[in-house]
Amino acid sequence: RVSTRRLPVSCPGVNPTCANMACVSLARATCATFGTDASSRTSCGTDVRWGGGGAGGGKFSTVRPLRASVVRVTTRGKARGLTTPRAHATSNTPNSPSITSAPAGSKEADVLDALRNVIDPDFGENIVNCGFIKDLLISDEGGVTFTLELTTPACPVKEEFDRLSKAFVGAVDWVTSVNVNMTAQPVTNDMPDTVAGMKGVRHVIAVSSCKGGVGKSTTSVNLAYTLSMMGAKVGIFDADVFGPSLPTMTTPEFPVLQMNKDTGTITPTMYEGVGIVSFGFAGQGSAIMRGPMVSGLINQMLTTTDWGELDYLIIDMPPGTGDVQLTLCQVISITAAVVVTTPQKLAFIDVEKGVRMFSKLSVPCVAVVENMAYFEVDGVKHKPFGEGSGQRICDEYGVPNLFQMPIVPELSACGDTGVPLVLKDPAGEVSSLYGAIAAKVVQEVAKLQLGPRGGLQIDDAGVAGVPGALKVMLVDEGGLPFYVRAVDVRRSDRSAKAVGEARKGDFMMDGVTPVPTDIVPLEMNVVGNYAVSIAWPDGFSQVATFAQIAQCERLPAKAKAKA
Repeated sequence: RVSTRRLPVSCPGVNPTCANMACVSLARATCATFGTDASSRTSCGTDVRWGGGGAGGGKFSTVRPLRASVVRVTTRGKARGLTTPRAHATSNTPNSPSITSAPAGSKEADVLDALRNVIDPDFGENIVNCGFIKDLLISDEGGVTFTLELTTPACPVKEEFDRLSKAFVGAVDWVTSVNVNMTAQPVTNDMPDTVAGMKGVRHVIAVSSCKGGVGKSTTSVNLAYTLSMMGAKVGIFDADVFGPSLPTMTTPEFPVLQMNKDTGTITPTMYEGVGIVSFGFAGQGSAIMRGPMVSGLINQMLTTTDWGELDYLIIDMPPGTGDVQLTLCQVISITAAVVVTTPQKLAFIDVEKGVRMFSKLSVPCVAVVENMAYFEVDGVKHKPFGEGSGQRICDEYGVPNLFQMPIVPELSACGDTGVPLVLKDPAGEVSSLYGAIAAKVVQEVAKLQLGPRGGLQIDDAGVAGVPGALKVMLVDEGGLPFYVRAVDVRRSDRSAKAVGEARKGDFMMDGVTPVPTDIVPLEMNVVGNYAVSIAWPDGFSQVATFAQIAQCERLPAKAKAKA
């Protein structure tokens, strides 16, 4: 007996976005660098529900799931357009539809009811309603086989899903055996057509600090290899041409990049199953060149590399917030960022600039890694560099996860010898911390696919009856709208910029003029699923979390909203 049918699944078209590509002259100048003498050349998943079909069977109806998107809002409160195109499937294989219901009283319904006891901890929903169940087959002897399609092969709870699914389905009285096939959703991304080499990359994770010497490359490499050990296909791109780190931190058998003379694409160097690309593998060491040339080189190396199919591409960002960082964020669609810092106040000041840069570019920060946070002697933690930088970033910008890494000699020693610590000592304490970081990155990226947790727009309808009012809608409050004053949102900013230069947000950027009570934002962009980036008329850029906005004084609705 077969309880599912394959339905044709189509994917919506995507409007490609423009990207600034490296100039031809630069490509020719660096051609020899990549090992060639030739002239250089420049799923959707679909939910399926049973409709009424009587006792003898049923019919399928399809519901296309929503994808996360970011909407820019002007001062008139109208959508100006999507900052990124909607995700689309690039898999060459057909995608089976999800099974969310079956005719009442059928054996298929019994199986789905049993599987509804398995809850995804990130989505807070059972795996049936999440659309994870596909290809359900039931034999005459009572054998049950189905596919459990997760959002990523690196899902940190996949073993638990497998165990619970078998346990609950196996407890059904007529079931004799249970077979679960674990798979992951086909690759989807928002890459423009001009970045052909990255069409198979599912997610791009930027690891950034905006300050050198805080352990950003160490975090990038160990995070990448942890994700790989969790079952994901991973690549690393070293975006620092002035001081590339990958040649020191890894020891590939063939440490030279190669360019395909027929296609003009770069082939990543492989080390322990992870594809790695760095200017340090180009045979030139570190670069000595001006900014525009660096941006063009980074652009060429990243976009002309044939990465193949990857679940995660980790970008080890260079320090700062200049041309290279902006080029990377504009040329490709970055899924999320991991911010690396140290406990000192000096590190916080620089790292904060990076968080603001990502918020302006609608890139959500999903975790803060505070390196060199402490060392332990006889069970007592000592903090030689103070404390509070990482926690402050999380508190002021709504970053949901903080990880404090200890000072251990083995971590730096492994980096110097070319073998990442998570490979040399996968069961060690520090490796387990990197495992926790990787698990949270996977979970937060999965949450981003659900879309924003709220929205914010100008009260054009005048429902609140107050000039400068904002309409707020939060998923955690059932999506019911409420109203706050824009000036209260502005004054709620607790960032260093507001505290240091604008006296706790009560004054404009000149530090003298009080913030008008009827001030209205120029632009508002939802950042990930946790915050809104707000541009104010005086040039101040604010990142307001939904939790922060929810604490503002609420205005009573004095009029009915206009249709």
